[in-house]
Amino acid sequence: NGRLVVKKGRSGQFLACSGYAECKNTRRILRGKDGSLETKRDQALDEKCPKCGNHLVIKHGRYGEFTACSNYPDCKHIKQKEVGVGCPKDGCQGQVVERRSKRGKLFFGCSEYPNCDFTSWYRPVAEPCPECGYPVLFEKTTNREGTFIACTEEGCGYRRSPEGEAVAETA
Repeated sequence: NGRLVVKKGRSGQFLACSGYAECKNTRRILRGKDGSLETKRDQALDEKCPKCGNHLVIKHGRYGEFTACSNYPDCKHIKQKEVGVGCPKDGCQGQVVERRSKRGKLFFGCSEYPNCDFTSWYRPVAEPCPECGYPVLFEKTTNREGTFIACTEEGCGYRRSPEGEAVAETA
């Protein structure tokens, strides 16, 4: 029941309970288009936490929005953002989820980590390679060629545009 006060951390200013560090209630401070300071409240979802049964909420962290349990810090469940593709590793039943590196760069990995070590910098596409049969293709973007769909398996050179047209390989 403390007051919210402005604190300064490694990610910039934030609002925190005056009883911070015992009370971990914090809010990120954002700059509005007109330069004013504003905060975003957690947005409650209809979905329940699989660990404790409380509602999940959309929170705002230093890397952007994420979905977590409203019962933090008693329940530290964070819902991973699935991309709708199963893990391509043999025998793995996990799903491919979005993750962030220590430096905040987006990558894709298996939800069964650390039991499965599948990772990719490229967004997976839920279709098998027509040339080598690898279970997923990947959406790649380069400055020179733009966006295209390709197979990343060694020795397979399959590539096409996102619309389905074949793309010539460049040397």
